[in-house]
Amino acid sequence: MRLKTENTFVLVNHTEILEALVGLKDVQVLAYERRGPKVTLVIEQTPGEVLCPSCEARAHVKERPVVSYVDLPVYGSAMTLSWKKHRYCCVNPACSTGSWVLSDHRIAAKNCLLTTRAAKWATRQVGDGRTVSEVAAELSCDWHTVNDAVLTYGEALLAADRKRLSITSAIGLDETSFVKHSGHAHPHYATTVADVQNHQIIEILPSRNYVDVAKWVNNQSDSWKERIVYGALDMSPAYAAVYSVALPRAAQVVDPYHVVSLANRALDAVRRRVQRDQLGHRGRRDDPLYRVRRVLLMGEEKLDDKAAHRLMSLLQMGDPEGEVAISYGIKERLRDFY
Repeated sequence: MRLKTENTFVLVNHTEILEALVGLKDVQVLAYERRGPKVTLVIEQTPGEVLCPSCEARAHVKERPVVSYVDLPVYGSAMTLSWKKHRYCCVNPACSTGSWVLSDHRIAAKNCLLTTRAAKWATRQVGDGRTVSEVAAELSCDWHTVNDAVLTYGEALLAADRKRLSITSAIGLDETSFVKHSGHAHPHYATTVADVQNHQIIEILPSRNYVDVAKWVNNQSDSWKERIVYGALDMSPAYAAVYSVALPRAAQVVDPYHVVSLANRALDAVRRRVQRDQLGHRGRRDDPLYRVRRVLLMGEEKLDDKAAHRLMSLLQMGDPEGEVAISYGIKERLRDFY
């Protein structure tokens, strides 16, 4: 079959067209072009009679701008969907409605440069763990095109998926530090609300502030809040206050990583205090407790005989009262508990 474009005839294979454009009703294929590694599919809608949204008078086509979208690859080749859109205007001279472009979310969402099927596919790929860069490379487009589409469709999926909020009895609050923004002295923090029972993310809040996090929790349904039995946190006073005020019946649970991390910080504080008491200054390169500082933070099961002997020798030299050694033993017993 041959379809005529404005300047050339293009050979069109029916099978390829049907496979490339499945399920789009009221869409006319104008051309299917393959030029080297690139494939372009040109389409136009055939909506029938269109009425003015204000006066409901008949509208006519003012112009047909062509907008290009990134589509799913065809036979391993990058594909572009060129959509010949219809810009309408009202024929009623008394109507103040300007022109408008006919859109169809089945083909592509507003302000999205990926077709609907490509955007949904990209969102699934990123949701399954692939990076945005990998997906963009497979679609032969730039990073921002895929990222914008994933954000648009991802937010819609989260808004529609209310089940994720109703199946858990244990949530966790944790902060995530992002890169510094230009013009800002400090990194930006976000709060991840996780379903620790089913190992999935419920929500990501653009703040770690008590008021913002507590507001989100408080906005959930009473049945959801009554179902929460445990609240995991990282010893943050703000998150502890959120649980105490918004979920007072939930038992607050600190995960092992943060407990052991706190024990390591306490051990290091004891080491530095003993160092100052014994030598009157902060740790220096040849001081016994300074030389052993990193070994103290390791688990004793990771120390070989040589490292264990070195640890005990340096503690005997720099820790005559055994305060650091006792703190190290408490830290290790805490690790054994978990």
